Amino acid sequence: MNTIELYKLLPKKNCGECPQKLCMPFAFDVMKGKTDISQCPLLSEQEVQGIRDSLVISDWREDLIAKLRDDIKKINYSETAKDIGGELNGDAMRLKYLGEEFSISSDGEIITQGKVTPWAKILLLNYIKTGGKGDLSGKWVSFSELKNGMLKYTTFKSECENALNVMFSGSMDKAALVLTELGAMRQDGFQAKYAWQIYLLPKIPILILYWKDEEDFPSQTKILFDSTAERFLDVESLIFLVEGLIENIEYGINDLK
Repeated sequence: MNTIELYKLLPKKNCGECPQKLCMPFAFDVMKGKTDISQCPLLSEQEVQGIRDSLVISDWREDLIAKLRDDIKKINYSETAKDIGGELNGDAMRLKYLGEEFSISSDGEIITQGKVTPWAKILLLNYIKTGGKGDLSGKWVSFSELKNGMLKYTTFKSECENALNVMFSGSMDKAALVLTELGAMRQDGFQAKYAWQIYLLPKIPILILYWKDEEDFPSQTKILFDSTAERFLDVESLIFLVEGLIENIEYGINDLK
């Protein structure tokens, strides 16, 4: 079961009674093991048990973080910072992730003003470990056009493009406002009426295109990457990266209510 499949099983009332207040971020947190499906007050005990039996959540994150921290210790920070768009500050590297500044020490400790989730730690450490090189191409491509993108395209479309499309279709104005607050810039010259470019990490910009539903054509959302994206993160990490953006948008929409 993925996030969209779980979301479809929820009441979709956005009743505000669960900790996440909205059904989509609730589904995200259940899938990531941050909350339990029983926190939904509108599901019966039978429905909760049925969904719980279908969920497979394994928390391998802390072990992966520990391994990545060990790998980070072997990296030349000065050289890597230049390659991936970081900025050195003593023995730490400063990176912007989803519009927020993080400081990552040479032994992998991560500091920021807010809370650092396990997913943020994994992505930041993996970004440094990958140590991609080269300039951006300026050529936008779909996820499936990335070298290894086809292997994970079904997951990306479901977890990212479809999830974002549900969000836009339900709260377009608020989603656009939150995107702007996260650093997204409106773009012109595309067939889609709504287009934004946003840097998720210094060398990983994405282009978000949204078409509203019209007559016989349903709404659609496409997410494009610079063709160099895989130099800086593997495709699975790119999915996690976009999921993090979607989660931030959801929380931002909730804060506006």
